[in-house]
Amino acid sequence: MKKLFTIIALLVAFSATAQKTRFEVNILTEGANVERLSIHPMEFNNEVKAVPMRLKNDKYTATVPTSSIGFYNLAVVRNQSQLLIPIYFGDAKSAVVNVKIDGRSIIIDDTPDNRALTTFGAALNALDRRLWMEEGLNGTQMTELILGYKATLDSLDNLDEVSPAVYEYMKVMAYVRAFNAYSSIPRAQQIPSTSIPFSRDDVLPLPVKVLDNDYASLFYATSQIVRDELPSMRSLLDRLAYLYAEFSNNSLRMCVATAIMKDFIFNYNYSADFDSGLALVKKATEKYGFPSIFVDEFMKRKSTVVGSPFPEGVTLVDAEGKVVDMSQFKGKYVYIDLWASWCGPCCKEVPYLKKLEKELKNKDVVFVSVSSDTNEQAWKSKMKELDMHGHQYLDKGNTLCDALNVKGIPFFVIYDKAGNLYTYGAMRPSSGARLRDFLESLH
Repeated sequence: MKKLFTIIALLVAFSATAQKTRFEVNILTEGANVERLSIHPMEFNNEVKAVPMRLKNDKYTATVPTSSIGFYNLAVVRNQSQLLIPIYFGDAKSAVVNVKIDGRSIIIDDTPDNRALTTFGAALNALDRRLWMEEGLNGTQMTELILGYKATLDSLDNLDEVSPAVYEYMKVMAYVRAFNAYSSIPRAQQIPSTSIPFSRDDVLPLPVKVLDNDYASLFYATSQIVRDELPSMRSLLDRLAYLYAEFSNNSLRMCVATAIMKDFIFNYNYSADFDSGLALVKKATEKYGFPSIFVDEFMKRKSTVVGSPFPEGVTLVDAEGKVVDMSQFKGKYVYIDLWASWCGPCCKEVPYLKKLEKELKNKDVVFVSVSSDTNEQAWKSKMKELDMHGHQYLDKGNTLCDALNVKGIPFFVIYDKAGNLYTYGAMRPSSGARLRDFLESLH
């Protein structure tokens, strides 16, 4: 599904500008142990790739697409962990970033905007650490902590020098971080949620009061925050209608609507009533002007309906890199194991699968393993380690799992002699005799 999410994000996004901005980063702190840097232009509802920075003569440099809104994320990797630092340079075509590192804090002191952004970020990080590190906070202390996210913004020095765009961004940032902190109280303080002596509404305004603006779509958590406010048991169209009635900002609307549509596509029970679901997606697409990718992605998942042929557009290759034609198995039942080398539960099924293949006497059944590994060498190494033989194929783009709407691996399906889906979500090899007897009965 990750690929689906990426495709949709790209197709619903505004086109990134063709202009470029050159960045030069100076690390002013000796012994900072910086391992690598990258620059990521931010765009409303747009997925723009981060650009790695090159180190030469003690300076990190990179040329990236100019952000149409002036915001970038500077990713700093040090001590084997990554920090994302928001920075603002407006429509500048070149920028020099001077980075100071003090313990866990990274401060950029080149402009009032970036000084405010990084000072503010460091203060919010301190609040996060307090929530997680100080045990036994009482109700008053927890209330003050959650209110502290917004209070920290209000107490910043020289706010009058900060650009309006940066101030609006920081308002959303404070709200999102406070919202996440409130949601984290039970885990951080190891108490039941019912033991929190105040409600979220006591310390935070409703999301519509703060998030109904362009900058909210720049934060990953925003979509979930807004979706949590929508009526949970309503239909797809009802939830979208509520979103569009309560929120007016188009960027925020598209951000949340995209997530709602993806959730619907991912979680829909296609075998139960494919046509009704398709009708809902088409109606939503037409009513709100969504891109056709939503309809296309729903249509692709018809492959999950029993009786559907093997999905089109899926390319599998063997260990030698040769494209596999699944029609070679016509006339046989095909038991397919969807797995990956990094998946522990998948690997645990392999010995059972090998035992099943050895014991099964029904010659009308063949076994196929399809890996969704992105690292081909890891796939080959794991096959060798587990002594896997027979029909071993790689689906580099994860297109088969995507078309079959697989929510987790290992996952197993069976195709019949005509090449049509016979069983969706088949028994695992570790089911033992139950699966073996079932496969023996297929003729």
